[in-house]
This record gives sequence, C-alpha cells and structure tokens, in this order.
Amino acid sequence: MTRRQRKRLYHILVLIGVGCLFTLVTLLAQPFYTINLWFSDQLFTSEPPSPNIVIAGIDDDTLETYGRWAEWPRSLHAQAIDNLNQAGAKVIGYDVVFADNSSYDETLATAIAEADNVVLAAVGIPPVSRTEDGIAYDSFLLPVASLEQAASSIGHANVVPDGDGTVRRLPLIVVDSSSGQVYPSLTLAALYRLFSLPLPQEYVLQDGALDLLARDVPVDSSYRLRINFSADNEQRPYVSYGDVISGNFNQSLVRNKIVLIGMTATGELDAWAIPTSASKIPGVFIHAGAMDTILTQRFLREPGTSITLMIMLLLIAITAFALPRCGTRHWTDMAKGVGITAGLFVAYLVASFLAFDRGYILDLFYPLLLLPVVYVSNIVYVVITEQSDKRFVKELFGRYISPQIAKEIVSRADSGQLQLGGEEREVSVFFADIRGFTRISEQLSPEAVMQMLNAYLSVIADAVVQHDGIVNKFVGDNIMAVWNAPQSQPDHALLAVKAAWEAQQKLAELRQRDTRPIPVRFGIGVNTGVAVAGNVGSAGRSEYTVIGDSVNTASRICGSTPGDEVWIGAETYNRTKDYIETEQLEPQQMKGKAEPITLYKVTALRPVATQSEDRPSSL
Repeated sequence: MTRRQRKRLYHILVLIGVGCLFTLVTLLAQPFYTINLWFSDQLFTSEPPSPNIVIAGIDDDTLETYGRWAEWPRSLHAQAIDNLNQAGAKVIGYDVVFADNSSYDETLATAIAEADNVVLAAVGIPPVSRTEDGIAYDSFLLPVASLEQAASSIGHANVVPDGDGTVRRLPLIVVDSSSGQVYPSLTLAALYRLFSLPLPQEYVLQDGALDLLARDVPVDSSYRLRINFSADNEQRPYVSYGDVISGNFNQSLVRNKIVLIGMTATGELDAWAIPTSASKIPGVFIHAGAMDTILTQRFLREPGTSITLMIMLLLIAITAFALPRCGTRHWTDMAKGVGITAGLFVAYLVASFLAFDRGYILDLFYPLLLLPVVYVSNIVYVVITEQSDKRFVKELFGRYISPQIAKEIVSRADSGQLQLGGEEREVSVFFADIRGFTRISEQLSPEAVMQMLNAYLSVIADAVVQHDGIVNKFVGDNIMAVWNAPQSQPDHALLAVKAAWEAQQKLAELRQRDTRPIPVRFGIGVNTGVAVAGNVGSAGRSEYTVIGDSVNTASRICGSTPGDEVWIGAETYNRTKDYIETEQLEPQQMKGKAEPITLYKVTALRPVATQSEDRPSSL
C-alpha cells in the first residue's frame, strides 16, 4: 500500500470514527432534545380537519350568558344533550368531568340514558408512571355514579405532553395502578360509539400497533398515538355550547357527526402547545385531532432508533468515502466537498418530507447535523494532514538538499525571487571522494556498493551539518559542501576545515569496524574564494548551487588529495592558520591553471586555549 493510499484510508477511518462517535452520543444521550422535536414539528403540512367532528365550545360568550361554570345547574347539560340528540348528533362526548353530586344529576342522567350516545370523561390524577401496560395513574376522578351508569361509555381525557411541554401524542389507554382497571381514551370511546361497537376487552400491542376499529393503529410502547394535527384548528366545524343549550344553532352542522364538548374560554387551564400552532389550544381540539388521525387513517409512524442509526451510518459511509477524494487545495475542491454535503443535506430533507407524506416521521435534526459535523471534521483532518505533509516533504527534501538550501528556496519562492541567477559571494567549498572507487566497485555487488556509499557518505554529511555547512550535492562517490551561502558565516573557512578534519576521524573509526576486503578511504579538499551562488539550470528544473573558479579549484584539490588526508588552498590556510596545524606541500599543477598553486595538508586542530592565545587582542 502506497503512502497516498494509507493517507486516504486513514482519512476515511477518521471520518467514520467521528461520524460513529457523533451518532452514538446523539442516539444515547439525546442532546438538543427540544431542538430535535422542533425540527420534526416542521414536517406538518396544511391538511383540512375532518368535517365529521364538531367542537361545541364552552367559550367566553357561553360563560357570559350562563355564569361561572361551577355554578351551572346540570339541567343545562341535559337540555344541550336533548337538543343535540334531536339535531341528529351521532356521538356526544364531554371533555369535562362531572365528579361532584348535584341536585340535577337525575335530570342529566335521564337525558344521557335517553340519548344513548353520550361518552363521559374521567381523569387520571398524578403522579403518573409508565408501566408495561401503558401510562398509569394512582387514582381516577370519575363521573358521579348515576351519570357513569347512564353513559354509553367512559373515556379518559388525560393529555400527556412531551418533555418540552408540547403535545404530540395521546395515550389511547391508561391504567389505574391501584385497581388495574384499563381506561380507553375519550377518543377511542367516542369512535367505538360512532360505529356502534363495544369497546375491546383487552388491548394487545403487536408489531407496534393496536387492532382497533378494523385498523392497525400505530402506537409507541406506552400505547400513545402520534397525532397528525391539522394545520389550522380554526377550520374545524365549531358551535358555541351556549347556542346548543338555547337550541339556536345550525342543526345540519352536527347531524351524524361526533360532537365534542369542552372548555374553550379564554384563560382556562385546559390549554396545550401543539406542533402546528403558535399559541396554545384547548384540550378538546387535541382529542378531535386524535379522532381525525384514526378516522382518516393518516397515521404517523416513528421508525425508531434502529432506522435512525441505519440512516446515519449510510450518511457516514457516503461522506467518509466521498469527501477524502475532494481535497481542499483549490477552491474547486472545496466546492466539491460543499456540494456533496449540501446535496446530501437537501436530499435527506426532501426524503424526510416525502416520508412524512407517507406517514413516517424520520429523525430530522441529528442526521442533518451529522453532515456538517463530518464535513468540518474533514476540513480539520485535511488541515492537520497538510501540516504533516509539509513536515514530511521538508524531511524528504532534506535528504537530498540541506535544510539551509530548502529554507532559502522557500524564502525566495515566498518573495517571488525564485528565478534563475545568483550573486557573488565568498565561499568555502568542500569536496570529498573515494580513492580507488572503481576498483572497489568492481569487487562488490551494486547493492553492496550502495550500502557502502550510504554508510560512509552519511558520516561526512553529518560532519558538514554539525559544522553549519550545507550538503550541496552527491555525485556518485563524491560529496560537495558549501559554507557562507546562502547564509552569511564570517568563520566559514574554519568551519569547513573542522568539518573535513572531523569527517576523516569518523571515517577512520568506521573503517575499523568495516569488514570489507578493500578499505574505503576518502580524500578531502577545501578551498576558499569568490563564487556565484544561486539557482542554476533551466526554467523547468533548477538547483541552488555555487559555481566559479574557486569551486573548480576545490574539486581539483580533492582530486589530488590522498586518502585519509585533508588538503586546503592558500586562501583557506590564510584564514585558518591560527587554529590548525599544517604542512606546506609542494606547489601542485592543476588542470586549467597556468601556474602551480600552493596547498597545505592539515595535520591537526589546535586546542581551544591555543586558538584563543593566537587571536589578536582588541585594543
């Protein structure tokens, strides 16, 4: 596997890891719970309410006409029931509890019994708990006995909001924890009476649904129905309860309909927040919405955590394999990544709306939040790896040219000066090559020759670097180093000589450990003079180096130097004579030189104390 392939694999694994960690946290800890619920609320579309359910509201006008609710004689309710019955109402449901005895209970009971279609409400009293049989209450507030016996059925009127206070679900059954009695909701009791069917003896939850009214009604583990609310409750058929009592209402409005009677007056406590309304609505509208959902079979199903997990894992897989292929080096690469993320975002948003139209409420917030999280993680990873790549390239670059040259190239590139050409500088140039290299290479395999060169040239290169020189190039068995270019070094000549002398000492130590039959010996030559330092080559490929007569002379000196020795030119000697021990050699005739040149053999470095004594004192 190549380095690029490993990088892409790591990139993919990092994105998968981030995505899976985010998924695990969101599905287990449920952060932003309220925001998540709010997002699902935005899926509701404008659907007209069913015309088969009519609200008879105990509104402000009714209370103004008949006085405070607690002071009403129940004969008024008997009169209302008679009027609705005569108008042909199919079911009359009361979202109020007649829990206290009154002097008109017999009158009301008679009216209820004669109508034979009245469903009365009971209310579970908190504390509330959740059991395997559903939501349970410690006790119930029931209608007085005479009214309970006269009613066709009793249904609970409890409304249980979600954690954010919004009502999205209605429990179709609740349990009296003290007696084990199961109470159907007012919604179910009214619907069963509408179809003239007896209420079920038991409620069996199978595959997330209840078999009710020849329908598979989807509920959660607490037997709660997700209500598909109408977008505008003001469109629901409505009549004032005061008009019902007086008989001054449109009878055709209620004929063969379910009439739900409940408190709608301003300031009453029975008001709840729902997903499709900016203001709270009376509880009777919630029961009407639940009836609508069952009657029209516009059921809403919540696929659950497993489906959300599968969706998020699919999004993770797509982004984790797609984003690493985009990169961020150019704005077009960024556009690709943004396009993929935005495309998935829009696609999932559209899919969520289409799924909602088919009755499925997909988790909207967490999968959509996952996409920017993975994308940002992708950007962070790319930035980090690019920094790592820069370090890698710098290290790789440094294997072939010195760090100083690399720094100079980068500096010139940043300033727009990376062009062919150079400047005159006084430099000290160091050459070293193997004596008898041809004979050595003939007796060794190519692999052994390469191993030998790497071992010995590394020793020389280390000595150069330790003395602040730059390794300019390797040519076969030859190594070239330079001082005072590109950076200024006042004592460049001495640094070059020290590097040469130390390299010979280290080479001698390496040779003692070397088991090759022919000893490897280097001759090293150093010369100081003016040269041109800069970029040499072509527009397509160039290198930073030094050229000039002083460089050629250094190469010639190296070619004449015997193995294990260091020879230096006259200018180098003049600059370093106070710090080194030398032997003057016979003038040497060099190729390209008309006159012989004087050279010096370095025999030792003077101790530091001696060097200090030889330096001229400052006045």
